[in-house]
Amino acid sequence: IISSGATTASTYLTFRHDHKLIVAAQDDAGSYIASDGAIRGPYLEAALQKLRNDNPDLQASDMELASAILAGGEQSAVQQ
Repeated sequence: IISSGATTASTYLTFRHDHKLIVAAQDDAGSYIASDGAIRGPYLEAALQKLRNDNPDLQASDMELASAILAGGEQSAVQQ
């Protein structure tokens, strides 16, 4: 189940077309999820910071946002 916060983040990333940010953060997001939050890469950190700065009311956890970033990267690859 994807929370509304992660859905909002995924929608935001899709509509903003932050393709370079998504692609750069995708590997970091996968590592973050696979390590249950232990591995936090610099691209994921930058993407999370951008999401939170651009959406101050965003309530999603870092894990939910990482999932949305990973899904957003997969959607971008499919759209190309």
